[in-house]
Amino acid sequence: MATKEKTKTNKKTTKKSTPKKTTRKLAAKKKPTKKVTPTKKTSKQTYQGEEAFLATIEPYKLNKKEKYMSAKQKKHFLKILERWKQLLQLEQNRTADKIQNNSNHFADESDRATHEEGFTLEIKTRERERRLLSKIDQSIKDLDNHDYGFCMNPNCGVEIGIRRLEARPTASLCIDCKTLEEITEKQQYG
Repeated sequence: MATKEKTKTNKKTTKKSTPKKTTRKLAAKKKPTKKVTPTKKTSKQTYQGEEAFLATIEPYKLNKKEKYMSAKQKKHFLKILERWKQLLQLEQNRTADKIQNNSNHFADESDRATHEEGFTLEIKTRERERRLLSKIDQSIKDLDNHDYGFCMNPNCGVEIGIRRLEARPTASLCIDCKTLEEITEKQQYG
C-alpha cells in the first residue's frame, strides 16, 4: 500500500511539476486613431456673447452660378438664426432660475450690495439679449416672407450680401444705408 500511495503522490507532483504551455498573444497592430471632437450639445453650451457666437459661424461656400438668397442660402441663415435664438433663450432661462433660486442671506451689507450689483449687470445683459431675440424673430419672419437679405430702406432694397449677413445675421440695412443712418445719429445726438 505504501507503494500505491507513493505513486499517487508522484502522479500528483508530476502533474504539478509539468510546465503548462504558454500561449503567446500576438500584439495587435495599432491603427492610427483619429481625433474625434465631441459634438456640442446646446443644453450644455453656455453663451459666451455675441462676438463669440458669430465667430463660430461657418462661412457659406459661395457658388458663382447660385442666385442670391437661394433655398440653400436661406437654410444656412435659418440654421444660424435658430441656433442663436436657442442659445439666448437658454441663457434667459438660466438667469431666471438663478435669480429665483438665490436666497442668500449676507451678514455684511457690502457683500449683499456686491451680489445685487452682479445681478443688476446680468439683468441688463439679458435685457439686451431679449431685444436681440426680437430682432432674430423678425429676421426669421423675413426669411419666411422672402424679405431677408434685402435692405429694408424703402428707397434702396439692394442686396445686403452674404458676408455681411454672416457678420450680422439680423442686419436689415445694406452697408451704405447703415453708414448713413449712423452718420445721421451721430450728427443728431453727438
